[in-house]
Formats: sequence, structure tokens, C-alpha cells
Amino acid sequence: MKNINNKVKKWLIISGGLVLSMVLFVAIMSQFKVPSINDLDLPDQNSDTQKVAVESPDITEKEDDIKVPPIEIEMETNNANGVDKGTEQTIQPDPVKPKYTDEQLKNPDQKPNGEKVTEQDKPVEHNKVEKPSTPPKSDNQPQGGDVNSKGETYLPGFGWIKNSGENQGIAGESDGDINKQVGIMGE
Repeated sequence: MKNINNKVKKWLIISGGLVLSMVLFVAIMSQFKVPSINDLDLPDQNSDTQKVAVESPDITEKEDDIKVPPIEIEMETNNANGVDKGTEQTIQPDPVKPKYTDEQLKNPDQKPNGEKVTEQDKPVEHNKVEKPSTPPKSDNQPQGGDVNSKGETYLPGFGWIKNSGENQGIAGESDGDINKQVGIMGE
């Protein structure tokens, strides 16, 4: 094998693999072969046949000893039209929408179906809503934005936050490419 170069070795391995796969394929396919049906050879009618006699054993039963209970079948009840209750199917008609006149629709004291309008059903005019004259009772709870004697600001949900000075921000430089990194993390 030392005299054979790598290219020849490669082709030998490939061809050997192909031959092996073909042999395996044929072996597997032969397992799925349907066996042929062989007809039985029937003896000629002219040939001598032997008569086979089957002797039946002497079995005597007493018919009086065997009792089978009668089978009771319940009568099924049918509707007058001969269809069971559970299998009858009908298509429901489309619901009928009531038609109202313009007078019924525009009457503010009565609903279109004839019911009287209650105070809860009447629409609220938002311009006429009165604001409460006294502010709600605070129960000494600080409101958002309150500053205490320590210089801390109260934010609802966060509590008293220490003031760390003015907000800081830096302008990002971009050439318009949204997939480009704008700043450096960690600064």
C-alpha cells in the first residue's frame, strides 16, 4: 500500500463503500420479497381415492337440562315524527332587530325599547362636573416631589431619594446607521 498514492486510496475507499452499500441494499430488499403462492396439486379425479370415514362420538345431551333465559329488549320511545330527541337538528332563524323611530332614539327621558332612563343611565357632562372644594386628606403622607429637611425628594413607589445633583447626559454621535454602536459601555 505504500506504493499507492493518496488519490488512489481515496477512490478505493469510496468504491469499496459503494459496493458494500449496494450489497446491504440488496440484502435488505430481499427481506421484503413477497413469497409466491404455490397452488396445491389436486389429485386427479380418475385416481383411486380413499374414503375417509369420520366417526362421531356418541354424545347425548338432555335438552331439558339446558335453559337459556329469554332476552328482554326494551322498546325505544320515538317522537311523533320518528326522530330521537337528541338527534334532531334545527337551524335557528336570524335574530330580528327592532326598528326604532327617530323620535324614540332622540328622547333623553326614555330608552328606545320603552324603559325609563334612571340617574345612573344619564350621560355625565364633563364640563359640569364640580371639583371638590377641599383637597383630599393626606394623613401626613408625603406627596410626589416633596423635599424633606435632609434634601431628599419623595417619589411614590421608591420612597425618599437622595439628591445626586443635576441630571447628566451626553450627545450621541451618529451617521444615521441604526445598527452602529453609539457610545461605549461603562463610561
